[in-house]
Amino acid sequence: MYHVNNYLHWRPRRAVFNALLPPPLRSWLDTPGSMTARIRANCRECFQVRVLAEGWRRPRVDEARRLRLPLQQEAWVRIVTLNCGETPWILGRTVMPQASLRGGRGLLRRLGARALGAVLFTGREVERSEFELRRLQAADPLLPDRRLVEPAVVPQLWARRSVLSVAGAPILVTEVFLPELEYGAAYRQSLV
Repeated sequence: MYHVNNYLHWRPRRAVFNALLPPPLRSWLDTPGSMTARIRANCRECFQVRVLAEGWRRPRVDEARRLRLPLQQEAWVRIVTLNCGETPWILGRTVMPQASLRGGRGLLRRLGARALGAVLFTGREVERSEFELRRLQAADPLLPDRRLVEPAVVPQLWARRSVLSVAGAPILVTEVFLPELEYGAAYRQSLV
């Protein structure tokens, strides 16, 4: 069953005033390249990818619409955290349509603990759509593991998404910026 909710409404980055965005997050939200590379550059500890879930499933309505997929069509959905040591900085959700996994791109289903960005942004031509942003709400479907964030903090979190085009094949990448980026070591390191 599909529910279309107002809080699932994404806005183009250019339509979101900077004054609405927490100052520590602005540069993270506007990072043009690989978020993996940015975290690695800021993380003094070991960078890690923790896979929370992956497999064939139906994308959410807003994802299917963004990728122009029929609502009942399954895609490869991968949910991970990008961590600095044991601390999650980003929750990533990737939706890869079946057609986007043909040929050599089928390897993207077997990334394991490798970051998608580390694979896609290495010498391949990757085009990215404009970023879309939204603020999360309590019980937000973008947070599958409620243990990642205290419930009172969820409405303060922001997410961005864009469609990466790899040789013309679309892949939807959504990144939720977890509290560590706004208030913790990631923020302090971004000031250096």
